[in-house]
Amino acid sequence: MVRRKRPIFYTASRKEVSVLSTLGRMVVLLGLTCGLLLVVRFYQPATRLMQHAVSTALWQRLYGLFHVETALGREQLILIGIVLSCFLLALLIQLLALWLMNWVRRR
Repeated sequence: MVRRKRPIFYTASRKEVSVLSTLGRMVVLLGLTCGLLLVVRFYQPATRLMQHAVSTALWQRLYGLFHVETALGREQLILIGIVLSCFLLALLIQLLALWLMNWVRRR
């Protein structure tokens, strides 16, 4: 009798994620993003750090790259940068929390 070998790239089947779990993760991600946006808006050290980042030469190059010439365009680009950075940080926090929860469950 010939036994089949598993392929090298074989991965164990993962448990499917429910729709309710996905919605819960989305709500948590949205809440974390909004919370980080509030921190940037109302926590003075975070506001100063954001203002410092916007005044760097790299940020000034972004204005040229996207052909931003008006003050309104600059404000919009800054807002987009803040929202994207808060979202990415919230996503990182959520992924680390999920990894930690799985690690604790396995033990």
